[in-house]
Amino acid sequence: MTSGLLDNAVAIAERADALGLPHVAPLEAYAELLRQRHGDVPHFDPFDGGVGARLLVLLATPGPSTALIRFTSRDNPTGTARTLRRLFDASEIDRRETVLWNAVPWILPRRGAQLGVPRKRDIEDARNELPRLLSLLPRLEVVLLLGGIASEVALARIQQIGLTALVAPHPSPTNLAADRTAAGALARGFDSAASKLCVQS
Repeated sequence: MTSGLLDNAVAIAERADALGLPHVAPLEAYAELLRQRHGDVPHFDPFDGGVGARLLVLLATPGPSTALIRFTSRDNPTGTARTLRRLFDASEIDRRETVLWNAVPWILPRRGAQLGVPRKRDIEDARNELPRLLSLLPRLEVVLLLGGIASEVALARIQQIGLTALVAPHPSPTNLAADRTAAGALARGFDSAASKLCVQS
């Protein structure tokens, strides 16, 4: 596997070819079930840890993309993903220990030039779908919830089953520009996740 941005057909094809690998295939089966129920859902990134992950990072919803094959990935050519790459690198969290996903993982209808906002039904559906994802991650120890939507969907469930839940702001450029404290809080969230993984290893 070669690392690199998902900004070209070769990189995307290589990622797609890896979706059948044992560590990601159960998650892909889950994503396919979501597609049948809710519409278009990006793929998990097979370069991450898959079912062996100890850290689940939950974002909000799939961001904008024109790619024919979409991934929920730190390697997407977006501002949000660029921030995630920097945070993962700075915290020195091993990529093989992580899986990245969205709290509401299906693509929402756009509202003009704006991304779609989850409706109450989307939040409820996402809560109902979350336990199946968690059941596919037997080594999971820490869940990092990035933004209000992720917390709304998952915080209560994560606490209920006894996993460590950490909350930090969403890493989108818009959010970071609007809140001067967000960058620092994000860095602390990733550092806390790294510390928890070290302590529990």
